Amino acid sequence: MALFITHDMPGPQWQLALPSSGLGTFALTGWNSDDPDGGVPGQVVEVLARSLSRFGRATFPCARASATDSPGWQRQDSDFVARYRIGSILGRVPARLAARGPVDLALLSTTSEQAIRGLFDDPDYPWWNQAQFVLMSPADAPPPDFDRIAFDPAMLFERDWSEEFARSQPLGVQAILRPGVDGDVAGLLYASPAIRDRFEAILSACADESGTSLKHVSEAEFIAALAASPAGR
Repeated sequence: MALFITHDMPGPQWQLALPSSGLGTFALTGWNSDDPDGGVPGQVVEVLARSLSRFGRATFPCARASATDSPGWQRQDSDFVARYRIGSILGRVPARLAARGPVDLALLSTTSEQAIRGLFDDPDYPWWNQAQFVLMSPADAPPPDFDRIAFDPAMLFERDWSEEFARSQPLGVQAILRPGVDGDVAGLLYASPAIRDRFEAILSACADESGTSLKHVSEAEFIAALAASPAGR
């Protein structure tokens, strides 16, 4: 098992749009796998979830987040949950949710590695369908106060997600993770190169702990490495 990172701007095949360099610092992470059935391998889930937890607070859509109709974030044990009523689900959120008409976008904000693992197989916000995002904040930061700037988190599903990320930075958000095509890669947009370097140092340490190699490559090398994997053929 190996993880690969490229700092080259993503080509259209990754379905991550093209973040402007003025909006932050981009990196693309992928993996090879011997599993022909595809999906995110358990070892990769472990590395990514542990890295996100050690970086700080992760805020993401979660079907298991149970919040009341009260506005804003509500404490649930050591985590926070919230629901945002939106007129329609946009982008890649599953059709079965959109068919319900006005729906709630359920969000979880946590520093728990175990809770973060759940985002890779969420039944209502499937990673493989690019129906996920993760906002990354410092561990001591509160959950992003979207209401303070009239921010609609559902827009982070859309093609202009990178511009919406830039709008969220005053809320303490330092990076965003989005799944790429078929959930086979992860795109990360950071507020600065320093934040990217910090997260990648954590990612490297977590990869070492799990016996996973991590390599920085060009996009051409990235494509070749993923294509060589049985799951990528």
